[in-house]
Amino acid sequence: MGSNFMIDLGLYLVYFLLGAGVFAAVGFPLLEMLRNVQAAKKSLMSVGSLLIIFGLSYALSGNEVLDSYQKFGITPGSSKLIGASLIMLYITSILTLVLLIVGEILNALR
Repeated sequence: MGSNFMIDLGLYLVYFLLGAGVFAAVGFPLLEMLRNVQAAKKSLMSVGSLLIIFGLSYALSGNEVLDSYQKFGITPGSSKLIGASLIMLYITSILTLVLLIVGEILNALR
């Protein structure tokens, strides 16, 4: 009943706390969405727009794998996901910059 018991007990405690944290992180926002439907619509529209941007990025990305990538275990599928992630980063960065500039111009005109 030495150190193995304490290690097992500590791991079980970590698993329990991780499960409780995941439950709280997923459960409470869902409960709040059911209570406040207007805020839920805005949140779901934001998530939906990100999904649309990712779908567009995934459709635009290529799946080519260069010889230098093969030593890292890159497959055509992972290459397509990496490309889609980079394209999504570019799109969201450009959109953020454009919206920032447009917002500042509109505030200056008021």
